Amino acid sequence: MSIALIITDRDVQPLRQSIEAELQGATPVWIYPDIPKPEWVEMAVVWKHPPNVLQAFPYLELVSSLGAGVEHILNDATLPPGLGITRIVDESLSTSMRNYVLMAVLNIHKQLRFYLDNQRAMRWEKPARIEVPLRIGMLGLGALGGSIAASLAALGFGVLGYSQSPKDIPGVRCLHAGDTTIAGFVRQVNLLVCLLPRTADTESILNYKVFRHMPKGSFLINVARGAHLNEDDLLKAIEKGYIQEAWLDVFSEEPLPEKHPFWQYPGIIITPHIASITNQENAAKIVAENYRRWKEGRELLFEVDREKGY
Repeated sequence: MSIALIITDRDVQPLRQSIEAELQGATPVWIYPDIPKPEWVEMAVVWKHPPNVLQAFPYLELVSSLGAGVEHILNDATLPPGLGITRIVDESLSTSMRNYVLMAVLNIHKQLRFYLDNQRAMRWEKPARIEVPLRIGMLGLGALGGSIAASLAALGFGVLGYSQSPKDIPGVRCLHAGDTTIAGFVRQVNLLVCLLPRTADTESILNYKVFRHMPKGSFLINVARGAHLNEDDLLKAIEKGYIQEAWLDVFSEEPLPEKHPFWQYPGIIITPHIASITNQENAAKIVAENYRRWKEGRELLFEVDREKGY
């Protein structure tokens, strides 16, 4: 019996070696497309896997995402109905995401883009307001969103959070779907951070109807999924003055095409999906532990609820 790694965007030899070491060499780990015996594969670890590839493994019982997101698995129309699905929830992922969001918030707060523009123009000038007063709205209060909201509150920022169900986070004013609408929530903030899971209900949730309820000159940070953002609507919101600066780490198409209009907008800061990168050694420990738990009939770590989508 074996584990297949079906990951198309990076070198996963370190992951393979770490999983085999965790399992003490008792289970071979193969890297797609070099799968010598598909009928041996009981577990697959996937990220950006080719469409329908899971059909090649007749005895597949368990599939794990290489990251926290699982939409690439749930959107596979050929996914067997009884398949166990897990994801990676790792402290290093949370730390990286927190640091990215803090970086973006502090750059906005201290207006770094203003000074970089001045440096290029060799201009010594101070803005009328040295620090931008921020009311931060955290859209999504799961493991990542809740931790980041608490960190921002600890730095002295006013933070509101919005989630589907009630949450209680020290220093954060937590709202949920029973309290108000998304529109009602964003009216109260001037910096919106998206850390929602991708589901059918959250696709294109960052749209012009939402942006126009924010105060003029607001800010956006999207580190969740590219599908959350209606890209044309963001450009419209920038042109209408609702959004003055957006930090984007995820996009509907990656890599971002050379002719994409985002490249031409100085108010859009682009990073190439690097806000949070899976640590392969840590991921190997979780994959190996879930493989052992599945073989022993025990509860899995970070199992996904198909109905919720995360």
